Amino acid sequence: MVQILHEQPIEWPVSGPLQIEAPAFAVEVAVSPDVARRRANGYLGSEVAMSMLARNPRLVVDGQPLWRFDIDLCLPELGYIATLGYIDVDALTGAVVPLNSNQMTSLQERADAMAARLTPATTPAG
Repeated sequence: MVQILHEQPIEWPVSGPLQIEAPAFAVEVAVSPDVARRRANGYLGSEVAMSMLARNPRLVVDGQPLWRFDIDLCLPELGYIATLGYIDVDALTGAVVPLNSNQMTSLQERADAMAARLTPATTPAG
């Protein structure tokens, strides 16, 4: 399943209900969600951590269309653990939008903390 998100800045009213009118839009998407996911997974595996996988594609249309994926922590024998953030892939070119160093560090620290709580501690030999 693919979700399509059309982002539009909206001011929330001070009082009363919010009225939303979404205009129709047209966009061409050259890269399939499967291709985008494979590219995101390749980037995550080589640049961030092998235990992080891109899942749950959403097409975000706000100017340049992007495929947005959750970054899920998955550990051997435990499977899915948690969603740590998201990663974007350009829906026209297939290029991964690189994460900055702060984003990478944050993802790695959260993954390490979760993995430490879930995996048994080893005892010293001897």
